[in-house]
Amino acid sequence: MAFVVKTAKTLRNHWKKSTFFFVVGAYGINYAKNRHNDNLLRRKYCEEAQLYGKEKIMLGHRPRRVTVFLNPAAKGGKARKFFDKTAAPILYLAGIEVNVVSTEYEGQVKNFMTVLDTKDTDAIVIAGGNGTLLEAVTGFLRKEDRNFAENIPLGVIPLGSSNSFFKILFGHDLDEVKAVAEAAIAVVRAITKKVDVIKLQTTDDKTTFALTGLEVGAYRDAEDRKTKYWYFGPLKSRWTYVRTAMKQWPPVINVKLSYIEATEANMAFVDADFVQTQAPRKSWNFVDFLFGRRHTKALDVKTTSNIEEENLEEMNRIHQDVSTIELTVSVSTLVDKDSPFKALKLSLGPSQPNRLQVINEGWLRNKRKDFKLGSEGDSTVLAKRIHIDVTEEGKWYNIDGEAYEAKPVDISLLRNKLNFFCPISTAT
Repeated sequence: MAFVVKTAKTLRNHWKKSTFFFVVGAYGINYAKNRHNDNLLRRKYCEEAQLYGKEKIMLGHRPRRVTVFLNPAAKGGKARKFFDKTAAPILYLAGIEVNVVSTEYEGQVKNFMTVLDTKDTDAIVIAGGNGTLLEAVTGFLRKEDRNFAENIPLGVIPLGSSNSFFKILFGHDLDEVKAVAEAAIAVVRAITKKVDVIKLQTTDDKTTFALTGLEVGAYRDAEDRKTKYWYFGPLKSRWTYVRTAMKQWPPVINVKLSYIEATEANMAFVDADFVQTQAPRKSWNFVDFLFGRRHTKALDVKTTSNIEEENLEEMNRIHQDVSTIELTVSVSTLVDKDSPFKALKLSLGPSQPNRLQVINEGWLRNKRKDFKLGSEGDSTVLAKRIHIDVTEEGKWYNIDGEAYEAKPVDISLLRNKLNFFCPISTAT
C-alpha cells in the first residue's frame, strides 16, 4: 500500500514528466500493435500465395515470368523497401519468376517497353505512382503491337504519393499495407478486366495514353501551387484556394473546343473498327497465367462505309469558343456506372464563378477520398472525339495527375484496350 501511495505522490509532484512519458508510452504501444497487425496481414496474403506456389507445373512448362518496373524514388525513397517487404514475398511464394527493373530516370520505362516481347515476359507490373503508370501505359501502347497488348496483362502496385487509377480499380479505403498486398495477390490470382484508354495526340504527333483523364483550369493550377505555401503547414491546402480567389479574378481559361457528340450508334461503330478471328476470353485465370495460354490475334478491318460514316461525323462536328474555370475529360463509365454507354465525358465549369464557390469547392476537393474529375453542377456532354486548343500561353494540363504543357490536342477513346489485374469483386 505504501508503494502505491508513494507512486501516486511522485506522479502528482512530477505531472509534466508523467504526462510526457504516458503519451510516449501510449504512442509506442499503438505503433507496436499496428506493426504486429501489418505483419499478420502480410502473413495471410503470403499463405494464400503459397497455395498457388504448390501447384504442380506440367512437364515442358516453366514458371510464369513477371517484369516489375519499380520507381525507387516513390514513397519518399522508401518504395524499394516497402516493395521487398510486402509485395515481393507474395509474388515469390506463388512460384512466379520476378524480374525487378529499378528506374533511374524519367522516360526509362518507355524505352524498356519498346524492346519487350511476349517471349521476355508474361505480365508487366508497375510499382510506383501516377507518373510511372502513365509512362508505362504510354510506352506499352506506342509499340502498336496488338499481339503484345492482348496477351500481356498489366498490374499496378501503389507506391506513389497519389495512385488515382489504383483507387478506381481496388477502392479508396485500403491502408497502404493492404493496398500493396491486394495488388500483389491480384497478380498471383491472375484475374483481369478490360480497361478503356484515352488517347491524346498533339499537333506535333506526340501521343500520350491516359487511364483517368485530363484536366485544365484554376483548380488544377491551385493544386500545382500548393507546395509553395508550405509555411502554412496543414492549412496550406485551404490557403491555396483563398489565394486563388484573391488574385487575377476571374481565374478562367479561354479554349477553342470542337467535338463529335457521342450516340449509341456511333460508339457501337467504334467497337466494330476491328474484327477478331476468334472471340477473346472475358478474363484470365491462374491456369492461363501459369501455363502461358495465349489469346488470339485480331485483324484490322476498315470498310468503305466506315470511312463514309467518319466523314459524315466530321461534317457534324460542333465548334465552340468557351470561357471556363475548369475543363475536364474522362471516360463516362469510369466513376458513373449509370452512364448509358461508354464515351468521352467532357465537363465544363462555370464561366462566371463567385469567389466563395471557388473556395468551398477547393476545400471540398481536399476532403475527397474517392476519384472524381470536375465539380457538381458542371455542364457535361458525351463525345466520341474532342479537340482542345487552350488559347492562353503558360497553361498546363494534368493528364493522370502529371503536368503537360497545354498544346492543341486531339482526344479519342480506345475501348477495352488493356488487361489489368484486378480484385475478384471487380472482374468482368
